[in-house]
Amino acid sequence: MPFLCRFKFDCFKPTAPCSFTVAHIEYLSPSMALNRNSSPKSKWKYHVFLSFRGEDTHLGFTDHLYAALLRKSIIAFRDEEELARGEVISEMLLHTIEESLSSIVVISQNYASSTWCLDELQKIIETKNNLCQEVFPVFYGVDPADVRHQRGSFAEAFRKHETKFKKNKGKVQKWRDALKDIANLSGWDSKNRHEMELIEEIVTEVWTRLEPKLPSYNDGLVAIDSKVDEMCLHLRLGLEDVLFIGIWGMGGIGKTTLATVVFKKLRRQFDVSCFLSNIREATKGGDQGQVHLQNKLLSHMKLNSMIIETSDLGKDSIRNLLCNRKVLLVLDDVSAKSQLENLAGSQEWFGPGSRIIVTSRDKHLLISHQVSFEMYEMRTLNFDESLQLFCEKAFKGHQPKEDYLELSKSVVLYAGGLPLGLEVLGSFLYGRTVDEWKDALIQISKVPHDDVVNKLKISYDMLEEEYKTIFLDIACFFKGWYKDKVTNILDSCGLHPTIGINVLIEKSLVTCDERVLGMHDLLEEMGKTIVFQESPNDLGRRSRLWFQEDINKVLRENTGTEKIRGLVLKPQIESYEACWHPRAFSKMCNLKVLIILCDLHHSLSLKCLPNSLKVLIWTGYPFKALPRGVQLHELVRFQMSNSKVEKLWNGSPVFGKLKVVDLSFSNNLIQTPNISGIPNLEELFLDGCVSLVELHQSVGQHKKLAVLSLIGCIKLKILPSKLEMSSLKRLFLCDCLNIKRLPDFGESMECVSVLNLMNCSNLLALPNTISNLKSLRRLNLSGCSKICILPDNINENRALEDLDLSETSVREVTSSLFHLTNLKRLSFRGCSGPVSNNCKEQHPTYLRLPASVSGLSSLNTLDLSYCNLNFRLIPKDLGQLSSLESLILTGNKDLVPPAASISNLSNLSFLELEGCGSSADGSVPQHLLDYDVEAGLFLDLWKFWKLFESDDSELLCQVRDPSYPITYLEIPPKFGNDIFFPVGPRLSKLESSASVTVDIPNESDRGEWWGLVVFIAFEPLVSPSSIFKIELCWSFEASHPEAGPSLYLSSHAKAHYSSCLVTMIMNDNYIYIQLHHRKYGNISESKTFSKHRKPDFSENSRLRFDVQGGLQKIRQCGYHVLCKEDFRSEALLKWPYRSVDEPNSEDSAALNNSDMEFRGEDGTASNGEKLDSRNFKRGVGLTNIIKRVKRLFKQT
Repeated sequence: MPFLCRFKFDCFKPTAPCSFTVAHIEYLSPSMALNRNSSPKSKWKYHVFLSFRGEDTHLGFTDHLYAALLRKSIIAFRDEEELARGEVISEMLLHTIEESLSSIVVISQNYASSTWCLDELQKIIETKNNLCQEVFPVFYGVDPADVRHQRGSFAEAFRKHETKFKKNKGKVQKWRDALKDIANLSGWDSKNRHEMELIEEIVTEVWTRLEPKLPSYNDGLVAIDSKVDEMCLHLRLGLEDVLFIGIWGMGGIGKTTLATVVFKKLRRQFDVSCFLSNIREATKGGDQGQVHLQNKLLSHMKLNSMIIETSDLGKDSIRNLLCNRKVLLVLDDVSAKSQLENLAGSQEWFGPGSRIIVTSRDKHLLISHQVSFEMYEMRTLNFDESLQLFCEKAFKGHQPKEDYLELSKSVVLYAGGLPLGLEVLGSFLYGRTVDEWKDALIQISKVPHDDVVNKLKISYDMLEEEYKTIFLDIACFFKGWYKDKVTNILDSCGLHPTIGINVLIEKSLVTCDERVLGMHDLLEEMGKTIVFQESPNDLGRRSRLWFQEDINKVLRENTGTEKIRGLVLKPQIESYEACWHPRAFSKMCNLKVLIILCDLHHSLSLKCLPNSLKVLIWTGYPFKALPRGVQLHELVRFQMSNSKVEKLWNGSPVFGKLKVVDLSFSNNLIQTPNISGIPNLEELFLDGCVSLVELHQSVGQHKKLAVLSLIGCIKLKILPSKLEMSSLKRLFLCDCLNIKRLPDFGESMECVSVLNLMNCSNLLALPNTISNLKSLRRLNLSGCSKICILPDNINENRALEDLDLSETSVREVTSSLFHLTNLKRLSFRGCSGPVSNNCKEQHPTYLRLPASVSGLSSLNTLDLSYCNLNFRLIPKDLGQLSSLESLILTGNKDLVPPAASISNLSNLSFLELEGCGSSADGSVPQHLLDYDVEAGLFLDLWKFWKLFESDDSELLCQVRDPSYPITYLEIPPKFGNDIFFPVGPRLSKLESSASVTVDIPNESDRGEWWGLVVFIAFEPLVSPSSIFKIELCWSFEASHPEAGPSLYLSSHAKAHYSSCLVTMIMNDNYIYIQLHHRKYGNISESKTFSKHRKPDFSENSRLRFDVQGGLQKIRQCGYHVLCKEDFRSEALLKWPYRSVDEPNSEDSAALNNSDMEFRGEDGTASNGEKLDSRNFKRGVGLTNIIKRVKRLFKQT
């Protein structure tokens, strides 16, 4: 896996702008809100104001730039199109500049000769200083230095201006100052640039700079902008204090919506941003729920190895890891004090400038917290806002249709400004006639005005009966469940949930987020209230029971009736004793759904179950068998995982409608039930039944069974002698350790597509009748260590696509296997060493492949790792596998990679050679070759350096290739998405780590450029199953602890890297980082290149570089401080590469005085001295560094 990187520091990220259909752009600048006396909200009419000299660029560059801006939906102003003739153009222009969010100033040869242009420029600079307007200069055909110092045509222009305005020298001086100011800004120089490329670059960066400042246009969110503006005032973003802001209000009023919009708008301004939603629901599981949220919060620190186990440890971790970070944290729907205490205990937990936003229904909860909250009370919508929102839902527009206005006003009044009520009623009335609206209003008028829940019931009452049933089931039972699982359960009950759930979603009664069904709390309460009102005083006469106390009371007193349709007992924090009546279910003759998901103990026996049951799910069923004589003729889904069942039933009872049986992890189950009386059974799950010895013969003859799973049945020995299962598609026998032989497969078994026998360590062979599995696509025999040979007729399984023979005793492969033209993935991983004792014939200790493998015409992945191969054992025609994309030869220490064959694999994109011998020649595919075997890593450092010599350091923007300046060899595709991401300064110490800390020299002690080269060499990992991760981290820290670190960058890798070389260069504006990561086998290397804005360093700041190798020991870690004098301008000096000239005598002499320091695992310098960049000599020469690094690479 490549190193993953992401940076968050004024990076230029091209983003496709959205299209705007409004005339004004609204933008609230936090600095403006704090520093200006005027209204905090400003009206922006244009994204960009174009200032240019018409006679120079109007018909060329500026015209093309204007068109490019419009194509990107960037609203640009240029005076000849936007202003009508005859108006007072100067006053209008001044006003237009103020109405623009940014300005692009095209400085051309005759720009300064126009007083009009100079007035524009003066106003633009004033607007930049006063209104924080972005300004982008373009130096078109002129030298920025000439503009800055007013030389050439600019000097001539100002001589004329001084003559003309000799009585107003102050005016001319302001023009001069404005021109100097614009020249000092970072911009673009058009010299030696292709015009279209330059324009595209300008447009991209303009949008990148402006996009974060633009408002988010949230479709259907009425009056949200004003609320967001108010929240921004409460947040006081300019203060360094840590502030807690509470958003308080009733359910359904829009607290979460507001918090979400604010979070999206502001998240880029913080180091860490995290939105923890639905906390009340997430913490119902007690402490573990709190721990889950703590882990989720800490996951935003990218510390993937950190797992919190208790809430107390979580509090300490949050406090320690976030106390120096600027954090934006949203805690949504907080309902208990403990939630705040565990996630945001106090201001001291977070770094300066942090903002903690909490939404809650309980104002007292926020007030009682030890932190003082800035409270923001959510208000209901006013009439106009309510009408607009209602029309969005009822008419899909902003206004009511004709004849509906008065009716709409009536509905809006009844909704009382509650957004949820407006959405639900509007969705319900959408598309209905006037008469239907009138009927609805009549019903609404019967509901008390202050009873919001009953108002929402109007939409429920208008549903079809089946959709009402589905709604109540979700409200009472299935909120928070996966949609697919709920669909299966409701389908088993004879309902139509696929369309039913979609209808409820359309009516705004149910939501589905990431496949999980949700429902607003008010709607959930409404549904439960409907059930409660069925029988307020008699629990046994309600259609649904879900409260544990209610269920216990009914079952203990045996007061259930025919009214009960569903009973769901959800998981509880602790197990409890259920003293239920033995015949507690006897009167529930219409019970269709019985779901018990908690751990309960039952001292009495269970005498009966309702015959009407369609779904029976009872996790941890506490009895040895089902009640005697049970008649579950209506049952469709039967799940009793983790049960105490020993034998489900005697004989062969008839369950004609049963489709799913799941007895997984029933540890006492000895024998599977007779299923001959279950003709429609489709799925049978017996995973983890560790006492199961025998699979009943009826299973092997079943004609409808499609899925049979026996994973982990470690004592299973007896299988049916023959399988005649014409509908079977998937058969799982993984980890069945006592199975020695498989049944014969009948000719009717043509539907089987998956046969998984992984880790059946006593399985001796496959039956020849496996050829009857004509549709078999995946066959997994990995870990079947006693299988020595494959059936000779394996080639008859023509549909086979995936064959895994890893860790088997197969050493000699039948040639018939290599005629499977559809085979795509083939693995022989670990097929080496002594074979199993059961193998009668002598077999080699290595994998012996046939002479030809070219028959595998579709093969795209071949794993031959750890097969004890050598060069002679590789088939000569390996290079004819034209479809091969991935070839893994790891761990074959005597194997010299067959470069000649590999070079013919034109589609190969992944080649793994760790632990193999060196390549015999250089004929490895060019797109995989990243290292020269003899010389190792190389880097054109001179070209790297030359990129950044311009004053504004913008030359890099020309680069499109993410690997630039590495141009000699291509990057492997798997390394194509490398990015940086921020990380904390102090990493928890692992077993293998090293650290480099260097004082950043002051300006007087270094040249214009300054940099650092760090080299790390790792010990190799030889185990094929090792799991590891390497982490590199840069952190730039101010000299004073209270100032805090100002920039973090890190990279991660999950690979066996032998070495890593990191080059960092910085100037006044930017930091450039180049990373090379070399893998064992000399074939694969990761390269990344990134640019970052340099943080503001105080004097005596320092750079810290940490590396943690996980399980990989760090052999050596060295670094060298670079100055500009380290580079030679007369040649392109490179890191070790076969074309590099030998160093001259001066360089050789200087080698003995090289300043490369080496560190051991403890991170200390080998000489014990303080490491300070000012102790390093200047001009030592790159060749010295090259020689030392080359020596290190040879050692790896």
